Amino acid sequence: MKNHYVIGAILALLAALLNGSVGIISKNLFMSNLTSAAISFYKCLFAFLFISIAALFHKGIQKEIRELRVRSKQLIICSFLGIFILYYFETAAYQYDQVSIVVFILLGTSALTTFLCGAVFLREKKNMFQMVGLVLLIAGLLFMQMGEGTMNFHFSIGTLLAIIAGMGYGLFLVATKKFDLKSGLALVWYFTLFGSIYLFFPFVAEGFVLPQAHAYPSLIALALLPTIGGFYCTTKALNYLKANQVQFYELTEPIFATLFAFILLKEMIKGFEWLGAILILLAIYTSEYQPKQAAVPQDSINRGEKL
Repeated sequence: MKNHYVIGAILALLAALLNGSVGIISKNLFMSNLTSAAISFYKCLFAFLFISIAALFHKGIQKEIRELRVRSKQLIICSFLGIFILYYFETAAYQYDQVSIVVFILLGTSALTTFLCGAVFLREKKNMFQMVGLVLLIAGLLFMQMGEGTMNFHFSIGTLLAIIAGMGYGLFLVATKKFDLKSGLALVWYFTLFGSIYLFFPFVAEGFVLPQAHAYPSLIALALLPTIGGFYCTTKALNYLKANQVQFYELTEPIFATLFAFILLKEMIKGFEWLGAILILLAIYTSEYQPKQAAVPQDSINRGEKL
């Protein structure tokens, strides 16, 4: 049992590590001739092609793809929110702001959206810890918008794009749970299929462009690491841990993203942005906290049965 927990924790942390690589790889691709729309489109298209190739040799994936066909309308909605909105606006945000700021604002907005929409559409009841987390989250998002060590409030284009991406991802999580879509590579296959179709339109609108030879390794890395690898590690971790435990470990993603940005891009959050980042992390961990139920003594149960 202990070994299962360790394996699950490692897989969940690996998923966070892989997902944390999106920002630095995207920033690297901006130095080529690719626009943010092109990066989003090619990343999604490559992931779709890789899973399609894997499906040719795996009958289990083929079967799941056929079974999910009847859920096309729900898959189209989720793909719009979780692939088009998230990928397009997140990638665009990296053109204007530091990786760490984009990730923290995206994560915070996603958590806020999930909190509010989960209560409305999923009828989720909120406990005291989640309400405290909501207050900390709003405070953290406000502090992230303050200048480097000053009390001046600023709102950049990158911030707006990160907020839109976070709202899309938060709605995607709510919709996926509402529609009860089961995890698996077949599900990712449909998401990347419809996502590629959605992303094709802004890609063409900004001007059709083919990647240069040196851009292919980074595009393939984006497709394999966060898009496929991150999802695979998450679903595997669910075989060993409870869903809330997996989510707890994957909340380390902004920490990995910040470290990658500092080491490879020399980017660093400053001033009140640090306080905002800490409050956002604290808010999400507080919201995910599950108090242990007090054990009922056996003799009390026996007395109740006698009554």
